[in-house]
Amino acid sequence: MKFPNDLQAALLLDHPARDFDGLVDALAKLLATIAGAPFNRPEFKPGAYARLFGPGELMVTIERVGRPPNPAVFDKALGSFVTGILCPDARQRVARAQDMVLINLSHGVFGDSIHQQFGALFEQIGMPREGGNLPQFLQRLKVLAILAHFATDQLGPSLVHWVQSNLLLPGEKFEGFASLDAPSLLHVHPWLYGPAGQTGDEVALGIRTFGARHFIGYEFQLDPTTLPWADNLEVILGLIRLAISDKGYIVPHGDSFGPDDGRFSYRILHEPADEGGVPVLKLVPLMFREHGFVSPDYVPRDRVIDDRSPPPGLMPDDDEVKEELANEWREKRRLAESAGAGFEVRARGTAPIPPAPAPRPGFGRAIFGRKKG
Repeated sequence: MKFPNDLQAALLLDHPARDFDGLVDALAKLLATIAGAPFNRPEFKPGAYARLFGPGELMVTIERVGRPPNPAVFDKALGSFVTGILCPDARQRVARAQDMVLINLSHGVFGDSIHQQFGALFEQIGMPREGGNLPQFLQRLKVLAILAHFATDQLGPSLVHWVQSNLLLPGEKFEGFASLDAPSLLHVHPWLYGPAGQTGDEVALGIRTFGARHFIGYEFQLDPTTLPWADNLEVILGLIRLAISDKGYIVPHGDSFGPDDGRFSYRILHEPADEGGVPVLKLVPLMFREHGFVSPDYVPRDRVIDDRSPPPGLMPDDDEVKEELANEWREKRRLAESAGAGFEVRARGTAPIPPAPAPRPGFGRAIFGRKKG
């Protein structure tokens, strides 16, 4: 689901939670500072539970579990290679946890579960899904990170479970992750995989993400490669940032993506929904200058042609196909430039690129237009 409304951070403690009521008071003051107005406290059970409701229909609940967590809840997160990198002893930390404090955050009085049950009815009566837009989702992520960071400082948890991306993080390192703007590693979990039995420096790792769907409705997949996984993840995050930017867009199937300085280039392939029902954007590395990587499929920048006045020798012979291709380029250029990005068309091969046609006297530059009826 894009823009999930119910978000949670779980703090795992090696000791019983201290001064829970004091924590609730402090979080209520922090929320009032963030929102610029006080939060009401419609529900409060001393030492155990509090519900806070404030400006913009922001709902926050803080709950002390009061017992060790069920380790099975974290099995998937513990099986992630990234969890082992970020917190090598995560499994031991889960095993020794004695208490847990949950911080939940949503917009409105209904949760996602209610809208999933009665979504069709709400749609019939013109009731939009609460918190169901990008600005509110980004706000929830930011506020939850602030609250969880504050609670981490107060309680000293051994682990923080960021449920939106199913990521387990060591409590002593959470501040660094909480300070990152979305999307980041905190919000997009890279599930790493690769061939068994790899040794040495040239380890090939692939990525399958979890959490990207909450921003753009897609997850990402990249086959095992020796390119550093952190660099591949940064490319994925860049694609998400492009998609959620003002007038942003999803890079079309078969197009490549890279920065203006040409540091790297990846082809994007759209693949159908997987068993989880989420469509996939597959990344195919073409070039990464810093790592000396160049794919045989990479077309260098000196093969750029003017897509608005392309050399006739590179265009299809069929006029209708030629027209469709020119219109496709025009639409892609419009999408890219409206989002503040660039658009290039490159010619494959090594043969010299023929010159573009000279404009006819009295006519400006033109591309093939759509057929007129």
